[in-house]
Amino acid sequence: MECRVFGLLKRNLAAKGRIGVALSRDRIALAVVSREGGMLLQRCEVLSVDPDGGPDAATAVMRAAGLPRFPLSVVLQSEDYQLSLVEAPEVPPAELRAAMRWRLKDVIDFRVEDAIIDVFDVPPQNRGAHGRMMYAVAARKAAIDRYAAVLASQASFDVVDVPELCLRNLASALPQAAGGIALLHLGETAASVILVRGSTFYFARQMDLRAGELDSDGIVLELQRSLDYYERHFDQPPILRIAISPGGPRAQALAAALNRDTGFEVAELDLNSLLSCAAPVAPDTQAACLLAVGAALREERRTL
Repeated sequence: MECRVFGLLKRNLAAKGRIGVALSRDRIALAVVSREGGMLLQRCEVLSVDPDGGPDAATAVMRAAGLPRFPLSVVLQSEDYQLSLVEAPEVPPAELRAAMRWRLKDVIDFRVEDAIIDVFDVPPQNRGAHGRMMYAVAARKAAIDRYAAVLASQASFDVVDVPELCLRNLASALPQAAGGIALLHLGETAASVILVRGSTFYFARQMDLRAGELDSDGIVLELQRSLDYYERHFDQPPILRIAISPGGPRAQALAAALNRDTGFEVAELDLNSLLSCAAPVAPDTQAACLLAVGAALREERRTL
């Protein structure tokens, strides 16, 4: 599967690496991946930002970071977009995004006129009564504009990415991915599970953690539902391996719950063993920068 979510119409086919950033009010998670002579995580760090300084403060931090002239991807935050699995409209490819906009009108919880729409494919599902299914991303235009303002000084900024595809990039790099793997990521306000086989993205589910009602048992239940959906709808063997993103005691407790309550092979993802790293990456830095690293691992260069 190849896709370019919210590509900014720039091309750099000879890129020797990529920069990934994830922005929040008081920090920038930064990752730089070089592809010269192999895949190397050159930088993985958290840059502090004055939370009261507005976009100019973040722009100044980015300008002072001394980044190489690699293409740059920024990752949307969970509140900036909605991801929906929908039946693709039967229209020519050039009209797909416009047609999808109206299909999403009653699906997303903000005005479709205020959204930027992109799509990406999933493999065919074994349900004869349904047509081709796709994931549609509806991002708030205000969020895209905010990121563009922060990164205005970065001439190589070319992609706004979604966390699910960043996680796909990480999961696909795991040795177990060839046989199918689920990657469970615990963010500050949401948990996400994505299912991949090889580099192919099959399914994603997002769980809201802000209400504080989803404990380990709830996450295990949602994970099982995702795996059941995958087995029922795709002609693939069951996924029996689960990777959990680094997240300190919370991730360790969830790994213990999964080991206790399921028969799956469960392991916490470690960037130091997954990638060649210029310097060891501490667990707290891994947790903060995971999506930025996934963005920096992006390889797609063409649109759907």
